[in-house]
Amino acid sequence: MSCLLSFKIIFAFIGWRLGGGRGLLFGFLLGWLIDSMYRRPTIHFTFRHGTDDDFNGYQRQEGTWEPYVDVTLQEAYRTLGIPSTATDDQVRQAYRQMALRYHPDRVEAQGEAARQEAEKRFREITEARDIIFRARGI
Repeated sequence: MSCLLSFKIIFAFIGWRLGGGRGLLFGFLLGWLIDSMYRRPTIHFTFRHGTDDDFNGYQRQEGTWEPYVDVTLQEAYRTLGIPSTATDDQVRQAYRQMALRYHPDRVEAQGEAARQEAEKRFREITEARDIIFRARGI
């Protein structure tokens, strides 16, 4: 919010006019509380400092900063074929559909190679669901 339209300043002024110094303080605190309730959500970026050796083995220059993005979580959403804004029920439903499609018992008659591929895909789907549930605290 703009400084001129802030509830903190408005309530502090009203409090000062009604109660002096204490009114100013309590008006400011009340305005701060109201400002925090009606504030728009902000996007926060987290940065991690690169070390000499990255976990992928790439060399980094000292003192460089890069945004930290949880790639595994994005890959988990891509694996299940859902957007990151999906609800918990949509995640469960997408998991069930993918698990039914790639369950190893469904491709049993197609041969051992198809079964191993289905097992691999089934493990990826289950791991993606677990990553999403851990990130959401479910």
